[in-house]
This record gives sequence, C-alpha cells and structure tokens, in this order.
Amino acid sequence: MTQEQANGATIYDSEYFGFEQIQLVWKNENYEYSRTIAFITGIDLSCNSLSQAVPEGITTLRGLKYLNFSRNQFSGGIPIDIGNLAFLESLDLSWNQLEGEIPLSFADFKYLSSLNLSNNNLSGRIPGGSQVQTLDDPSIYSNNPRLCGFPLKECANPSASTHNRTSPDDDREVLWLSCFVVAGAIFGFWLSWGVLFCKKTWRYALYRYVDNI
Repeated sequence: MTQEQANGATIYDSEYFGFEQIQLVWKNENYEYSRTIAFITGIDLSCNSLSQAVPEGITTLRGLKYLNFSRNQFSGGIPIDIGNLAFLESLDLSWNQLEGEIPLSFADFKYLSSLNLSNNNLSGRIPGGSQVQTLDDPSIYSNNPRLCGFPLKECANPSASTHNRTSPDDDREVLWLSCFVVAGAIFGFWLSWGVLFCKKTWRYALYRYVDNI
C-alpha cells in the first residue's frame, strides 16, 4: 500500500485496481483509450479545521477501509447512508460538532474493528445487533451526554427507540383530525336542532315529550 500526503490530507492507495476504458469517434475513426486505476481505500482529513456537514458523497466510495475526519469542525448529522461503506475497518469522527442519532445503517458494517465517535453532540440509542456491538469500549462514545445503550448506560425506556419518535408532521396531522372531529360534532348538533325548529310537527312532538317528562 502506498501513501500520498498533501496539505494535511493523507490518501492511502491499495493493491486493488480497476480498468477504465473510453471510446472516441473522430473524423470517422474509432479511438480507444484505456488505463489501469487504483481504488482509494483510505482517507485521513484529520486536524484540518473542516466545517459544515460531512459530505454525503463520501458514502459512494464503497472501497474505503479507513476514514478519519477527527479534530475538525464538522456539524450536522452523520450521513444516514454511511453503512454503504461496508468494507470499512476503521472510522474516526471524534472531536467534531456532530449531532443527532447514530444512523441505523451502522448495522451494515461487517468488518469494523476500530471506531471513535467521542467528543461530539450525538444523542439517542447506539444501534445494536451488528459488528458495532463487538466494540465494547465505552470511551469510543465518551462526551456525548445524550447517547445511551450498550456499552454506555441503558436508555431511560429500553423498549422504545429514539428512532420511533413521533415527528412534528405526525403531530400536526393528529391536531387537524381532532379539529375536524370537533367541528363535525358541533355542526351535527346545530343541524339537528335546526331541523327540529324548521319542521313544525317535529317541534310539537318534542314539546309534548318534554311536558310528559
């Protein structure tokens, strides 16, 4: 494996290679160009003062084995499709300003043996039932006060996952439905009384019934 370093960024090349080929037609002649390219399997962008969100495009580099974005100023959430990096063996996102829940796609990691998510603002339950559960060192999640689940403390409600919280849109739908039900009941009530007072025979029948009581 070879290593290239520039401007504080390190890119690792590996023994994996691919074959790239293009065909061009120029002046009615066919030209074919080809070359062998090496797949990038490691990226180290640590300590670069990078900010804003972690780029979603990183999840398309499916051959990655090593990814280090530590000690930057990344904010927002961890990309939900990060599990696409199924061959990832080492992931370090520590010392950033990441927030939100750890994506459920972490369950797709099959070879992850080194993980560090410490010193962020992550919250919710740590995904279970995956390779991640074999990483039982609590320090890899330290200084995320609202994070819970193995290997940290149990969540307040073990049977409920933070991923199943009711969204604001769902709350608004329930509110609108309640308003329609109440409005319908009021309309039906006044409609009934209106019919009674409009039909003389029904009105007399109601009066006789009340008198008998």
